[in-house]
Amino acid sequence: MRSLLMIAVGAVALTGLSACGGGEEAFRTSLRTQALANCRSGSNAAAVQQLQQIGMTVDQLCTCAIDRYMRGATYDQLKADRNNELPAALRNATMQCMSEQVSRAGASLPGATPGATPGAAPAAPEVPAAGGEEAANSTDAE
Repeated sequence: MRSLLMIAVGAVALTGLSACGGGEEAFRTSLRTQALANCRSGSNAAAVQQLQQIGMTVDQLCTCAIDRYMRGATYDQLKADRNNELPAALRNATMQCMSEQVSRAGASLPGATPGATPGAAPAAPEVPAAGGEEAANSTDAE
């Protein structure tokens, strides 16, 4: 699944970006705008469906991955990567965004397990690490 999403969504994010004048800020703005447009238009139906399964849209993934990638990249790195279809840093940012969404989706669906057998007993809710004494006492009362 990850490789399909990487190819379908991330691979076109930076391809074909042209150099622009106006300094670093103008370059970053133009790069982000073009990368988002390329990422969104490069997604396919299979990638869209897989993202929906984890509760994410193509727009959310593109925005998260590109913004994260650009925050961590220097101006020179961005310039060097603009002709690279999928720089390693963008691939890593995409994976981080997807992993965070999977974690959030799992946390927001207590007891729900993908592929679980209908009618099976739900999983016991996890006690948050920072739950403190109240969370510990609530399990004693059961």
